[in-house]
Amino acid sequence: MKNILLIIVLFFTIVSAKEIGPYKYVKASEAVTDFVKVDNLLIIGTEEGIIDIYDLEKDQLIDQVKLPKVKNIFGDDIRSLITSVDYYQGKIIFIKRLLSGYHELYLYENKKLIKLVDASQYFSLKKVKFVNEQSAIIGFMSNELMLYDLKNRKIVYKKQYNLASLSDIVLDEKREYVFTADETPQISKIDILTGKVVQKFFKANKRDIFSIDYKNGKLLSGGKDRRVILYQTPEKYTMTKGDFFIYDVALTPDASKAAFVKNEENDISVIDTSSMEEIMLLKGHKQTILKIDFHTSNELISADEDDRLMFWRLE
Repeated sequence: MKNILLIIVLFFTIVSAKEIGPYKYVKASEAVTDFVKVDNLLIIGTEEGIIDIYDLEKDQLIDQVKLPKVKNIFGDDIRSLITSVDYYQGKIIFIKRLLSGYHELYLYENKKLIKLVDASQYFSLKKVKFVNEQSAIIGFMSNELMLYDLKNRKIVYKKQYNLASLSDIVLDEKREYVFTADETPQISKIDILTGKVVQKFFKANKRDIFSIDYKNGKLLSGGKDRRVILYQTPEKYTMTKGDFFIYDVALTPDASKAAFVKNEENDISVIDTSSMEEIMLLKGHKQTILKIDFHTSNELISADEDDRLMFWRLE
């Protein structure tokens, strides 16, 4: 009898989730690989070596970074894929993938492009985030972190944390700590200044972690075990599950809501983090979702492998 009542409750919970579609689209120059929104600016990295700088208030493209084309083994002129991009106080930092499989790091400031890391260093970079105006933290595919001094163009430290491949990094709001996730079911909280691990979260996820987010003291994770975990502390957490691998997760600034890619149809589930119950289902993506990002508690942006970003209003 209890099982029947539980099934009925779950059924009505699912049915009551409101389905909504995007209210706005922004078209990028090419297929999107990464994006970041800061105030009214939307910085979009693409797979064809172009970075679009889009003013959402003006609703128009205001600048572009176009990397020169290179010849592949067939003699065709192609551009290199932008794998990660970030923005801080007028500066853009980004990672470019080379045909060799290695990566370069660039800074774009005052319409000038500066190469910080070149091919000769044989780095396999994955994610980059500004720490402040003078430094950036870079995650390697080999699960190394590098703190880079932008002012003096030098490496402060470069440390490897384990042998698993890095999946994701995210900073806390004060940019004092970086959280890293990898192919092990563990998340590490690392002091950016020293590179030392200060906390480990490993009790809830059981397989590879693909995506993490951190807002307002809460840590969210999703991965291969289909679990979406909301950590209050390393020992205290709540959980819900998706219908497929959880490729991307996101928290609102106040951590009152969370979003994650729910299923193979690329629907986005929005949950209330106090109950971990689904309150909305966002439908519209036709290709694999690459990134979800809340910019207010009631609006989010998402991008898939297509050349447009979708804007959603949670009302």
